[in-house]
Amino acid sequence: MVILSFILLTAGCIEPVATDPAGITPPPTMDATTELPPDNAPSLRDSAFIRIEEWEDPAEYTGFSPPSYIPGEYTLYGLLIATVWNESYGHYTTIGETLRYARNDTMQNASWTTDMTLLEITWSSYGYSPYANDQIVNREPKPVDIRGYGGRIYETESERLIAWTAAGNATYYVRGSLDRDELVRVARSIAC
Repeated sequence: MVILSFILLTAGCIEPVATDPAGITPPPTMDATTELPPDNAPSLRDSAFIRIEEWEDPAEYTGFSPPSYIPGEYTLYGLLIATVWNESYGHYTTIGETLRYARNDTMQNASWTTDMTLLEITWSSYGYSPYANDQIVNREPKPVDIRGYGGRIYETESERLIAWTAAGNATYYVRGSLDRDELVRVARSIAC
């Protein structure tokens, strides 16, 4: 039986099926040609959190330009960095960054970020989407212009997500419970 299988495979009668052992598929907002950095093992994804004080400049910590407009009721909270292990270089490679701003009235008594109302700005040069399996992304998006780039806005009753791809295949996501116009204003204040 083993010999028969070998003969059939080498004769081209049976084609091996390509599988994705890590279960990584491009999210709806990601171009199918976008790939992670070479030699990464997506199953070894990791993340780190840096607490940034409101007086600090977030641009010192990020690989992208932070928004120049944030509504007054929000305060800079921190930066979440998503990484993958890169075998070639023997270190982690950053694949995505999320700046988090917390609404002031929800920060005081919060014991964890899930207790806060957050405004999140995510960037990646590899098409990384932290919202790929999110229920809000399964909704029908509406088009929105973000500084000349075609974006999509996903909306529920309680929150919105704007997604777009800019120059150099960089992807951006702005998510929060702000009304539509305010969230678009935040997105448009990011220098892509």
